[in-house]
Amino acid sequence: LINCYYISYLILSYLILFYTDNMDTIRDKYDVVTASFVSQPRPREESKALLRKFRDNLKSSFDELSNAVREDFNKPELEFYVAEYAPAIGELTNILNNLDTILSSSKNVDSIPITFSTLSTEIEKSPLGTILIISPFNYPLILAVSPLIGAIASGNNVVLKLPYDQLPNFSNALKLVIDNSFPQDQVLVVNGGIEESQFLLNDCKFDKIFFTGSTNVGKIVYKAAAEKLTPVVLELGGKSPVFISKNIDISSLEKLLKRLLWGKFTNAGQTCVAPDYLLIDSSVYDKVLNIIFKIFKSDFANVNKSDEFSHIVNERGFNRLSQILQETKGDILSGDNKSDKDSLFFSPTIVSNIDWNDSLMQSEIFGPILPIMKYNSSLTDIVKKVASIHDTPLAAYLFSSSDNDLKTLQKYLRCGGIVANDALWTAGCFITPFGGIGTSGFGNYHSKWTIDTFTHERAVLKQPLWAESLISSRYFPYTKENLKALKLVSSLPEIPIATLKNLAYLLSIFAIGFFLGKYFS
Repeated sequence: LINCYYISYLILSYLILFYTDNMDTIRDKYDVVTASFVSQPRPREESKALLRKFRDNLKSSFDELSNAVREDFNKPELEFYVAEYAPAIGELTNILNNLDTILSSSKNVDSIPITFSTLSTEIEKSPLGTILIISPFNYPLILAVSPLIGAIASGNNVVLKLPYDQLPNFSNALKLVIDNSFPQDQVLVVNGGIEESQFLLNDCKFDKIFFTGSTNVGKIVYKAAAEKLTPVVLELGGKSPVFISKNIDISSLEKLLKRLLWGKFTNAGQTCVAPDYLLIDSSVYDKVLNIIFKIFKSDFANVNKSDEFSHIVNERGFNRLSQILQETKGDILSGDNKSDKDSLFFSPTIVSNIDWNDSLMQSEIFGPILPIMKYNSSLTDIVKKVASIHDTPLAAYLFSSSDNDLKTLQKYLRCGGIVANDALWTAGCFITPFGGIGTSGFGNYHSKWTIDTFTHERAVLKQPLWAESLISSRYFPYTKENLKALKLVSSLPEIPIATLKNLAYLLSIFAIGFFLGKYFS
């Protein structure tokens, strides 16, 4: 017994030593990255060269990355390409093509107060410093690469924490690509799990934290950041509703519902903007439901664990989905091939005839289960109902041919983004901002907006010496005459810069036309 205790003590001591050494190594590398930002600020052209190299390395690593993520949770190659790889390459190219314009100093204003008319004003975007990015498992390439390239393009250094505890193969593959693309004193990739995340959050100081994940973990990240007054971007989730109104295009119903089911079952529903539940107007309910069942039986009912269909990433997620499905009071339509816990394959499932109290309606599903409800009220009323129960989802979807229906969602529902007649595009369209609101997070990113997120807009003002006579009324001794002069200046209307520019443009066109007319007459 004593020997057993002694052996256990040695093993425990070894594990503690290993953990401490690992954290010490991370700390040493973190110190190098943060010091490098201060001592060697990276010029814009160097950032662009690094991003071009990273793009080249990504292009040559598709097979390795795709095979790795397949090993981790059976993510199909086509799905990996469409939802992650192609958007990553596309956003990289878009940033490189537009970086000079995005980072250019701004001077344009429509009007300016007389008080500031002597100042030369410039607003420049300066990098924040060292950024911590904590990326999730569900879209491990794009949700790591998208914030990374924006941070690098902005001139920042980065510490990127990958989900090695859940995706060891992919994390190792992506780490290799990144390590071969960026200097180690500018980008540090940390493979690990909860312990590494806690160490980075609690023992290191960053200039901004970018987190993608669950709401519960987002709260932990936010609390840790608040202790050090570190600004954060939180990309969370929520129950993203789908509204099918009576104004849906009946002639195109099968095409529209095929889009909807693709969006739901992509990545086995493990998508932060996945259609979470479906609300169908009673007047089209039977027709819509029949076609949904038809598409489901054709495309998804025969899917099995060996097919091109993502698996659930871990046993905890599988058990959670199994539990809420067991507790539902709705009518279950599942595939012929049942879920398999050993492989973590969860069969695509549709559940109709549910109500707001159902087990499937209590929290974000984050899996291949689609609950369906009928509504008898107006679209406005059901949107208000959603807003009162599941406020601020990350996305909302509308299937309708009516612009008024779309305006109803825009007016009454707060959400991260809205898509009409398709699914998932709020996250996939990198030429528009993406981000949550309220419980679904805060802060935007994608291309230009990622750079805005990772830069500080800094004012640079210059006062010319010739303006001394115009600003001298502010000096001591204070007199009533000076106060009167200052009040007069403050009461004058702003100088309409934009109007004057347009007027000057029109006058120049008129002058050119006048002289040309004189010359040729």
